[in-house]
Amino acid sequence: MNDSCDMIGFLNSITATPCDMAKFDDIESFEEDDLPPSKSSIKREAERLKKIGEKLLELSDSLLETFNLDDRLAQAIAEGKRIKSREGLRRHKQYIGKVMRDMDTEALEARLQEIENAHTLNTRAFHELETLRDELIKGDNSAVGNVIERFPGVDTQKLRQLVRNAKKEQQANDSSQDKPETAHARKLFRFLRDTSGN
Repeated sequence: MNDSCDMIGFLNSITATPCDMAKFDDIESFEEDDLPPSKSSIKREAERLKKIGEKLLELSDSLLETFNLDDRLAQAIAEGKRIKSREGLRRHKQYIGKVMRDMDTEALEARLQEIENAHTLNTRAFHELETLRDELIKGDNSAVGNVIERFPGVDTQKLRQLVRNAKKEQQANDSSQDKPETAHARKLFRFLRDTSGN
Protein backbone atom coordinates (compact mmCIF):
# COMPACT_ATOMS: atom_id res chain seq x y z
CA MET A 1 0.00 0.00 0.00
CA ASN A 2 2.81 2.34 0.89
CA ASP A 3 4.57 1.53 -2.36
CA SER A 4 1.53 2.42 -4.47
CA CYS A 5 1.22 5.76 -2.66
CA ASP A 6 4.86 6.49 -3.41
CA MET A 7 4.29 5.60 -7.06
CA ILE A 8 1.26 7.93 -7.35
CA GLY A 9 3.22 10.73 -5.70
CA PHE A 10 6.10 10.19 -8.13
CA LEU A 11 3.78 10.20 -11.16
CA ASN A 12 2.11 13.39 -9.95
CA SER A 13 5.49 15.07 -9.60
CA ILE A 14 6.52 14.34 -13.21
CA THR A 15 3.15 14.94 -14.87
CA ALA A 16 3.16 18.17 -16.85
CA THR A 17 0.35 20.63 -16.25
CA PRO A 18 -1.17 22.77 -19.02
CA CYS A 19 0.89 25.64 -17.65
CA ASP A 20 4.08 23.59 -18.06
CA MET A 21 3.11 22.65 -21.63
CA ALA A 22 2.71 26.32 -22.55
CA LYS A 23 6.39 26.82 -21.70
CA PHE A 24 7.36 24.46 -24.56
CA ASP A 25 5.39 26.60 -27.00
CA ASP A 26 7.49 29.62 -26.00
CA ILE A 27 10.67 27.99 -27.31
CA GLU A 28 11.67 29.61 -30.60
CA SER A 29 10.97 27.44 -33.58
CA PHE A 30 14.06 26.53 -35.54
CA GLU A 31 14.61 26.04 -39.26
CA GLU A 32 15.89 22.82 -40.79
CA ASP A 33 18.88 24.82 -42.03
CA ASP A 34 19.89 25.27 -38.39
CA LEU A 35 20.32 21.51 -38.01
CA PRO A 36 23.68 19.93 -38.75
CA PRO A 37 23.74 17.91 -41.98
CA SER A 38 22.65 14.30 -41.69
CA LYS A 39 25.11 11.46 -42.20
CA SER A 40 23.40 10.43 -45.42
CA SER A 41 23.56 13.96 -46.88
CA ILE A 42 27.27 14.13 -46.00
CA LYS A 43 27.81 10.77 -47.74
CA ARG A 44 25.86 11.92 -50.83
CA GLU A 45 27.94 15.11 -51.07
CA ALA A 46 31.20 13.15 -50.66
CA GLU A 47 30.10 10.75 -53.43
CA ARG A 48 29.16 13.68 -55.71
CA LEU A 49 32.57 15.31 -55.21
CA LYS A 50 34.34 11.98 -55.76
CA LYS A 51 32.49 11.57 -59.10
CA ILE A 52 33.59 15.06 -60.18
CA GLY A 53 37.16 14.06 -59.28
CA GLU A 54 36.84 10.85 -61.34
CA LYS A 55 35.69 12.83 -64.36
CA LEU A 56 38.60 15.24 -63.96
CA LEU A 57 41.06 12.33 -63.75
CA GLU A 58 39.76 10.98 -67.08
CA LEU A 59 40.43 14.24 -68.94
CA SER A 60 43.55 14.82 -70.99
CA ASP A 61 46.10 17.34 -69.73
CA SER A 62 45.21 19.73 -72.56
CA LEU A 63 41.53 19.70 -71.53
CA LEU A 64 42.43 20.12 -67.86
CA GLU A 65 44.29 23.30 -68.78
CA THR A 66 40.97 24.82 -69.87
CA PHE A 67 39.77 24.60 -66.26
CA ASN A 68 40.72 27.22 -63.70
CA LEU A 69 41.76 24.67 -61.07
CA ASP A 70 42.82 25.48 -57.54
CA ASP A 71 46.53 24.62 -57.02
CA ARG A 72 45.77 21.89 -54.46
CA LEU A 73 43.20 20.31 -56.75
CA ALA A 74 45.47 20.49 -59.81
CA GLN A 75 48.26 18.83 -57.82
CA ALA A 76 45.91 16.13 -56.48
CA ILE A 77 44.71 15.34 -60.01
CA ALA A 78 48.27 15.20 -61.35
CA GLU A 79 49.20 12.79 -58.54
CA GLY A 80 46.09 10.69 -59.22
CA LYS A 81 47.04 10.27 -62.89
CA ARG A 82 50.36 8.71 -61.80
CA ILE A 83 48.81 6.14 -59.43
CA LYS A 84 48.62 2.63 -60.90
CA SER A 85 47.33 0.69 -57.88
CA ARG A 86 43.56 0.21 -57.95
CA GLU A 87 43.20 0.54 -54.19
CA GLY A 88 45.55 3.51 -54.09
CA LEU A 89 43.55 5.21 -56.83
CA ARG A 90 40.27 4.54 -54.99
CA ARG A 91 41.64 6.24 -51.85
CA HIS A 92 43.09 9.09 -53.91
CA LYS A 93 39.69 9.76 -55.51
CA GLN A 94 38.29 10.17 -52.01
CA TYR A 95 41.15 12.58 -51.25
CA ILE A 96 40.31 14.61 -54.38
CA GLY A 97 36.71 14.81 -53.16
CA LYS A 98 37.97 15.99 -49.77
CA VAL A 99 40.08 18.70 -51.44
CA MET A 100 36.96 19.94 -53.23
CA ARG A 101 34.83 20.03 -50.06
CA ASP A 102 35.39 23.72 -49.41
CA MET A 103 35.36 24.73 -53.08
CA ASP A 104 32.52 26.05 -55.19
CA THR A 105 32.25 23.26 -57.76
CA GLU A 106 29.51 24.84 -59.87
CA ALA A 107 31.93 26.14 -62.54
CA LEU A 108 33.74 22.78 -62.65
CA GLU A 109 30.48 20.90 -63.14
CA ALA A 110 29.32 23.31 -65.86
CA ARG A 111 32.60 22.91 -67.78
CA LEU A 112 32.47 19.10 -67.42
CA GLN A 113 28.91 19.16 -68.79
CA GLU A 114 30.07 21.22 -71.80
CA ILE A 115 32.80 18.66 -72.52
CA GLU A 116 30.37 15.73 -72.20
CA ASN A 117 27.88 17.44 -74.54
CA ALA A 118 30.61 18.09 -77.14
CA HIS A 119 31.75 14.47 -76.86
CA THR A 120 28.19 13.25 -77.45
CA LEU A 121 27.88 15.46 -80.53
CA ASN A 122 31.25 14.24 -81.85
CA THR A 123 30.25 10.62 -81.31
CA ARG A 124 26.97 11.16 -83.13
CA ALA A 125 28.73 12.91 -86.04
CA PHE A 126 31.30 10.08 -86.18
CA HIS A 127 28.54 7.45 -86.45
CA GLU A 128 26.72 9.47 -89.11
CA LEU A 129 29.91 9.64 -91.20
CA GLU A 130 30.48 5.89 -90.79
CA THR A 131 26.95 5.24 -92.00
CA LEU A 132 27.45 7.60 -94.93
CA ARG A 133 30.70 5.84 -95.88
CA ASP A 134 29.01 2.44 -95.74
CA GLU A 135 26.15 3.70 -97.92
CA LEU A 136 28.67 4.98 -100.47
CA ILE A 137 30.51 1.64 -100.56
CA LYS A 138 27.37 -0.52 -100.76
CA GLY A 139 25.19 1.87 -102.72
CA ASP A 140 24.99 3.12 -106.28
CA ASN A 141 25.61 6.54 -107.86
CA SER A 142 22.60 8.02 -106.05
CA ALA A 143 24.56 7.73 -102.76
CA VAL A 144 27.37 9.79 -104.31
CA GLY A 145 24.77 12.31 -105.52
CA ASN A 146 23.39 12.59 -101.98
CA VAL A 147 26.86 13.41 -100.63
CA ILE A 148 27.43 16.02 -103.36
CA GLU A 149 24.05 17.55 -102.49
CA ARG A 150 24.81 17.52 -98.76
CA PHE A 151 28.31 19.01 -99.17
CA PRO A 152 28.16 21.34 -102.20
CA GLY A 153 31.87 22.23 -102.04
CA VAL A 154 33.07 18.62 -102.12
CA ASP A 155 35.79 17.58 -104.59
CA THR A 156 33.53 15.30 -106.66
CA GLN A 157 36.33 13.74 -108.70
CA LYS A 158 38.25 12.73 -105.57
CA LEU A 159 35.05 11.51 -103.90
CA ARG A 160 34.18 9.27 -106.87
CA GLN A 161 37.75 7.88 -106.99
CA LEU A 162 37.75 7.10 -103.25
CA VAL A 163 34.35 5.41 -103.51
CA ARG A 164 35.52 3.30 -106.49
CA ASN A 165 38.63 2.18 -104.60
CA ALA A 166 36.65 1.37 -101.44
CA LYS A 167 34.11 -0.66 -103.49
CA LYS A 168 36.90 -2.67 -105.14
CA GLU A 169 38.44 -3.26 -101.72
CA GLN A 170 35.07 -4.45 -100.35
CA GLN A 171 34.54 -6.81 -103.30
CA ALA A 172 38.03 -8.27 -102.78
CA ASN A 173 37.29 -8.71 -99.08
CA ASP A 174 34.01 -10.47 -99.82
CA SER A 175 35.71 -13.04 -102.08
CA SER A 176 38.76 -13.58 -99.84
CA GLN A 177 39.24 -15.68 -96.72
CA ASP A 178 42.11 -13.46 -95.51
CA LYS A 179 41.86 -10.63 -93.04
CA PRO A 180 39.80 -7.84 -94.67
CA GLU A 181 41.61 -4.78 -95.96
CA THR A 182 40.24 -1.41 -94.83
CA ALA A 183 42.78 1.13 -96.08
CA HIS A 184 40.53 2.57 -98.81
CA ALA A 185 37.47 2.61 -96.54
CA ARG A 186 39.49 4.55 -93.96
CA LYS A 187 40.67 7.04 -96.62
CA LEU A 188 37.06 7.57 -97.69
CA PHE A 189 36.02 8.11 -94.07
CA ARG A 190 38.82 10.68 -93.51
CA PHE A 191 37.81 12.49 -96.70
CA LEU A 192 34.17 12.66 -95.54
CA ARG A 193 35.24 13.84 -92.09
CA ASP A 194 37.43 16.60 -93.56
CA THR A 195 34.69 17.60 -95.99
CA SER A 196 32.08 17.83 -93.23
CA GLY A 197 34.41 19.86 -91.00
CA ASN A 198 34.30 17.38 -88.08
